This record gives sequence, C-alpha cells and structure tokens, in this order.
Amino acid sequence: MKSITQGIGKILLVFLIANLVVTAYFLFAYSPLVESINLKLIVKIIKQFGLIISIPTSILFVLIDTVLIKRITKTWVLYVSRIIIFFGILYIMWLFFSIYLVASALIDNPLMDK
Repeated sequence: MKSITQGIGKILLVFLIANLVVTAYFLFAYSPLVESINLKLIVKIIKQFGLIISIPTSILFVLIDTVLIKRITKTWVLYVSRIIIFFGILYIMWLFFSIYLVASALIDNPLMDK
C-alpha cells in the first residue's frame, strides 16, 4: 500500500513541476506579445499546453524512475540522472506536441480552397 501512495505522490509531484516549467516557459517566451499577464492567461496556458505536456511526462518519468531506483546505488548519480531524464522527457513531449500543432494547422488551413 505504501508503494502505491508513493507512486501517486511521485506522479503528482512530477506533474506539478512539469506544469510549472511549461507555464513559466510560455510566460517568459511570449510575455512581450501580451499586454498584461493575469490569472486568466495563466489558467489558459495551463489548460492548453501545461496539461497536455505534463501528463505523459509525469507518467513516463515515474515508469523510468522505478527502473533507475533498482539499478543506481549512488544517490548523487540518481538525482543527476533523474534531472536529465526529466528534462529529456519534457523536451520529447514538447517536440511531439509541436509536431501535432504544425500538422493540425496544415490540415485545417483556412487559406486553402476546399
């Protein structure tokens, strides 16, 4: 029972961190394009981008982390590998999401004659 609650806690923690990283990136990268940053904008970013990228990232990270815990014995190597794997998975999910956005924009192009 303890491992199930630890797994759920890990998934929630990674989900929140990934969502925070995605939201902070969007606010940092696109803040010059908006007039003001308010709570409504932050919630919109979380709904449109944060949830889509954070859910698969957190699930994949926890699955890979269970393998890492069994294989790596040194704690500092474990923490460094966790950080590298977290940002690697986040980057891969970001790429998949970007490809999805580009493909859907090409398919639903309003400038094309139907």
